[in-house]
Amino acid sequence: MSENIPVAVAYYLNGANFRASAEKLMAGLEFDDTGRPATLMAIPLYFLASHAAELFLKAALLKRGTSMSELRGFEYRHNLSALMELLLRKGVSISSDSIAVITGLSAQHADHSLRYAVLVDDGKSTYWPPCASVFEALDELLLLTRVRGMEQ
Repeated sequence: MSENIPVAVAYYLNGANFRASAEKLMAGLEFDDTGRPATLMAIPLYFLASHAAELFLKAALLKRGTSMSELRGFEYRHNLSALMELLLRKGVSISSDSIAVITGLSAQHADHSLRYAVLVDDGKSTYWPPCASVFEALDELLLLTRVRGMEQ
């Protein structure tokens, strides 16, 4: 695990920066009555939040002994759901609300649609949960990057 710690810390810090940037973007958006952004200017917010989630999940896994080579495997690359499932299999508890947000963000993060194709009408709908739910999930994942003593 000790060789994973510097990378886990780097992922944590980068995730915190992506989260903070998403929060800055949120401050300038208009919202509908459900707490969802009412403008396409939210696309970068969801991209940044999704990438922060990926980095937090990977940091939590690295601190629990997952190898870098495993995280680089195709099944885990940019796959928020697979990363979360791996963390759950390690006995880590994640709230049902956060699981729902991460699962919802996963497909559009894995296929990079927020970066490239979100404006292309391909019959898919982009998942934009309420921003409060996104930040609650990110904060929970951030806390999972901490490992005290021998707990898993």
